[in-house]
Amino acid sequence: MNNHYQLDKVVILSRHGIRTPLQNTLEFLEQATPFKWPKWDHPYGYLTTRGGALEVYFGRYLATWLENQHIQYQATSSDVFVYANSLQRTVATAQFLTAGAFAGYDIPINHKYPIEKMDSMFDPSLRNDSDEFKQAVIKDIDETVTAESIYKNLAPAYEILADILDYKHSKFYAQYQCDLADIPVEVYLKKHEEPALLGALAIGVSAVDAFLLQYYSGFPKEQIAWGRINSQAQWQQLIQIRNQYLNLVCRTKTLAKHSATELINMINNLMHHDDRKIHLLVGHDSTIASLFGALDFEHYQLPNQYETTPIGGKVILQRFRHLESGTYYFKAEYVYQSFEQLFTGAQISMNNPPQHFTLQLKNAMQNQDGFYDWHDFEQRLNMFKG
Repeated sequence: MNNHYQLDKVVILSRHGIRTPLQNTLEFLEQATPFKWPKWDHPYGYLTTRGGALEVYFGRYLATWLENQHIQYQATSSDVFVYANSLQRTVATAQFLTAGAFAGYDIPINHKYPIEKMDSMFDPSLRNDSDEFKQAVIKDIDETVTAESIYKNLAPAYEILADILDYKHSKFYAQYQCDLADIPVEVYLKKHEEPALLGALAIGVSAVDAFLLQYYSGFPKEQIAWGRINSQAQWQQLIQIRNQYLNLVCRTKTLAKHSATELINMINNLMHHDDRKIHLLVGHDSTIASLFGALDFEHYQLPNQYETTPIGGKVILQRFRHLESGTYYFKAEYVYQSFEQLFTGAQISMNNPPQHFTLQLKNAMQNQDGFYDWHDFEQRLNMFKG
């Protein structure tokens, strides 16, 4: 730690912890394979007991990390603010995290609605369905697909996935009569619904997500994907489908701005008009991906993790004060469990720490100590004021 700077305030944006698959996803996936999908012992879409335990560990780790940063705060609601999307998995994640970080203290878990109603701050559903908006979204997606040769680069992943699913003996194959990768992709944009890429990408992301949840839940390896994933290289390929799907439906410019504006305005308010030191917001992978797209963060590859928005991962937006000059600086880190740590469910601590990765802003200069001028970040936040 550079002792010329003092951490002054943090906004921690967390993805929820390990959950069960979503019911509509599993019903959809029944058409992608002749195999039976496993049963779960929690309701669909809920944080699991294991997911809760890992969040308790993470909370304890974060409290120790904050103490080591010498940030001055009290474990009370006058210094700690917690806000979650109004779903069981996000509220429960916030509860377990705060239990780990501030055990014994009554830190309120704020959420806007009764459980299982989406808060607009975390909801990627479309509020605009004008032709102009839709054309801008499609243009962004087409340009990204072309520039990054996405479909060509995903071809090996689709071969692996088709083999795992035994796709040739599925209802989808009977319907489409073509390779999995060749099922036409259609951009789906409908008001009050989440944007989606139907066809090969929707099937791919749903299947990979289901396999990942089995892996993160510590299923025996012979039960994960029916024992048909047998190497880290296969995981790495498969998860590219998930990463690219999120990239296209969350990080592309028009959708990112549409989805993240309300969240960015809240972050701006917390950073500039709220006296509390620690702010914890709990949402989804889409929340994090759209924030990165809207605020123009550089693309990245996280060490020891194939997902770009790993389950339970925390993005820590940090404001530092330079002790000699009093000038404020910005730093952002992704703190997350490695692929292996999530599988083993090991307790993270200072002796078995999570991964820390410093995020970069596009078109901004760092100083010699690796910090951005606070005004660079502030300007990005202010662009979203209504």
